[in-house]
Amino acid sequence: MTKLREGESYSHEGPECPKCGFTFMPDDSIYYDENRYTEETCQECQTKFKVEVYHSTSWTCTIPEPAAAG
Repeated sequence: MTKLREGESYSHEGPECPKCGFTFMPDDSIYYDENRYTEETCQECQTKFKVEVYHSTSWTCTIPEPAAAG
């Protein structure tokens, strides 16, 4: 469980209950909806908590090696 401050958690694996650390498996598309997925109830301890979804995009660019002369 990655705790930030009391009552907060952060995860790359899926939503984490900030009280008990239960991690939800993000296999449903709702877990990726930045506008609609805003609240969850923990399956372990029944705590309700707010959820903020963030997406990150990155690119790797390389110059290709010149082709070998035949």
